[in-house]
Amino acid sequence: MKQRILVIDDEPPMLKLLAQVLSDRTPYSVTTESNSLEVPRLLEKEEYDLIITDLGMPGLDGMQILKMVREKDRFEEVVIITAFGSLATVLEAVSERVFDFLVKPFRKSQITGVVERAMWSQREKRRDRAMRRICDIEPYAEAERKFRLEYLRRLAKNTGVDGDVLARRSGLDPDVLASLTEELKTEFNESEE
Repeated sequence: MKQRILVIDDEPPMLKLLAQVLSDRTPYSVTTESNSLEVPRLLEKEEYDLIITDLGMPGLDGMQILKMVREKDRFEEVVIITAFGSLATVLEAVSERVFDFLVKPFRKSQITGVVERAMWSQREKRRDRAMRRICDIEPYAEAERKFRLEYLRRLAKNTGVDGDVLARRSGLDPDVLASLTEELKTEFNESEE
């Protein structure tokens, strides 16, 4: 599944520029919104990996969006961009656990670098979340089965191997591996629909 970015800015040229930079230079799915009052509705429907928001906008400003994300204990990281950053605003954003704060004008390399760091962080959080869910499963036999599935998913993704090579590298019995592989294929097909 592609990682997802929500970009919010009330200035159409900046919104278009950010969408183009992020779509051209990154493998992520990018959603844009020019009306900050639509953000709560979008967040009710979807989970994003990253929200990039302008600080000064009519309706909800970037700081209010950051606070809303944190108060609801949401998964998203938030990057705030502004042309008029003050030290007080930066400190307030840091106290709300902003991922980063960029001052306009910024270079393409700055925004893509921040996005790459945020997405790496989100991938690590997802892996941690998956392992925590597995550790909470009872009884142990079911947790062990889920762990094996996650282990195979990661091994196949990290090595790009399958079949006999995966069986050798995983050390799992070929019959167990075949059963788990079928389950992974079923999960993959269901997630594609």
